[in-house]
This record gives sequence, C-alpha cells and structure tokens, in this order.
Amino acid sequence: MNAIACSNQGPFTLFNPQFSALSAFSSIGSGAYHAMQWTVRKRFGSGLQFDVNYTWSKSEDLGSGQEGAGSFSSFIINTFNPAQMSGVSSYDTTQQINAFGSYLLPVGRGMKFGANMNKAMDAIVGGWKITANYRQTSGLPFNANNGQRWPTNWNLGGNAEFLGAPPAIADTGNGGCDLGVTGSACGGPNVFANPAAALGAFREDFAGESGIRNIFRGAGLFNIDMGVGKIFTMPFSEHHKLEIRGEAFNVTNSVVFDSAGASLSDFSATTFGRISGTLTQPRQLQFLGRYTW
Repeated sequence: MNAIACSNQGPFTLFNPQFSALSAFSSIGSGAYHAMQWTVRKRFGSGLQFDVNYTWSKSEDLGSGQEGAGSFSSFIINTFNPAQMSGVSSYDTTQQINAFGSYLLPVGRGMKFGANMNKAMDAIVGGWKITANYRQTSGLPFNANNGQRWPTNWNLGGNAEFLGAPPAIADTGNGGCDLGVTGSACGGPNVFANPAAALGAFREDFAGESGIRNIFRGAGLFNIDMGVGKIFTMPFSEHHKLEIRGEAFNVTNSVVFDSAGASLSDFSATTFGRISGTLTQPRQLQFLGRYTW
C-alpha cells in the first residue's frame, strides 16, 4: 500500500485509498466485425413462402458485455494494456444459418383439393397453415478463468494461461468416464475429453497478465420451432372469426450444453470443466384461441 500511496504525482494518484476496485466507462475499447451474408427469399403461388439466411463472420473486441450489465461484465483486467483482452467476441459465431417459412395447406374451397366442398366442410378442413423456424450456429467461444486469484486486478482474476498445447475439447464428454476414469473425477458432461489432463495444461497469471480470452469453441445454438393454426369464419357473419393455434418450441427436444457456463474457475481435478447448464430449454407447447369481430 505504501507504493501506491507514494507516487511522483502525489499520494494515491492512481487509486483511491477507500477502494480496491472502481469501475468506470472509457473510450479505450476497440472492435471489428466482418461478414458475408446470403439471403434466399421465395414466395410460391401454392401458399408456400420461406426465407433462408446464412452468415459467415468474425467479430473481435476487448469485451462483449452490455454497458449496463455491471462491473463484473467485460471488465478490462489491465487498463495499462487493454490489448491483452483482444479476442473474438463472446457472441461470435463463425457460421450461422436460420430459416423460417409458412405453408397454407391447399385444401378447402377454391384450393387445389376440395375446391367445390361446401362451407361446413371447408370450415373444418380448409384454411390450415403450418409455420416453422430453424436456427443453427457454429460453436460459441469460452475460456478458462484464473481461479480465485487476483495477480493484476483485485476486482477480477482474469483468464488462465497455457502451459503447453491446448487440451482437447469434448463438449459433451462424460467427464473422463469414457477414458476409464472412475470415482468423483467422473462427474457428468464436461467440456474436456480428459478434465484432469486439461487442468494440467493451464497455469495462473503472473502480475500484469490478463490471460487468454475466448480461446475455445463449445457447442453452438440449435433450435426448431413449429406451429399450426386455422382461422374459422363464422357462418352467420364473415366479420366474426375464431382463430385457434398450437405452437411447439424446441420441437426435437434437443439438448445443447452450455460450455461458457462450465466450471472453469475452480482449479479442481474433480470439477474442472464440468457443465452445469444448457443453451436450450426443454420442449414447450402452447395453445391459444382468439375470437374477433
């Protein structure tokens, strides 16, 4: 503390004696985004229409948090050398594809099938529409933290440094169980194929270091949503309509592990890299009805 208090510019020039860390906004940040984007859009006369979008991109910055997210988000570890935090953005997805479309089934009065059916039958089988949304991306970045040590910044410990070659990523591996590991070291989904070996590939930061940011790629996003619905026109008035609709989210009930939420700050061979969350939610269904006039 004496060294901090004894600056050539007077005591406590850089640090207030009442704070161990004090967050502030500054314009020292930098970033870049480059992308190639393709879109295919088509509307058919048969009632089918769809959009397909593909993006190949790269986003880089010094931190990826929102301004109002708090002091523990996208913090610059070493403000004397912000470039140490340079890396791909936490939301960077090299490849991303999404598609959405709708299809009015060609059944009912005036349609390809059942063009001359009566109104009562048309009210039941005609006018049904199917909609769908699809999204998939390549892996999201994540990194290993420095653990509960603060060599450079007392507010945050920073990211770990490599000792040698980067450890192999499994992402959905079973915590070394597939390698014959038994006991507490075999603890469910893990981002590393061999958690104990992965732990040995890192070291803690030295004073002045910020660590390596977003050095790994985990799982990407994947989701399919679908819906089916129909609008019934009341036989007594065309201004009175009843809409019914059913929707399913994550239709395939897919599970994508959240690598960024793995235990990468606890340097323990029994928990290092263990995944405790997912990027997806379980399949959900919802139904609605609406009457308008």
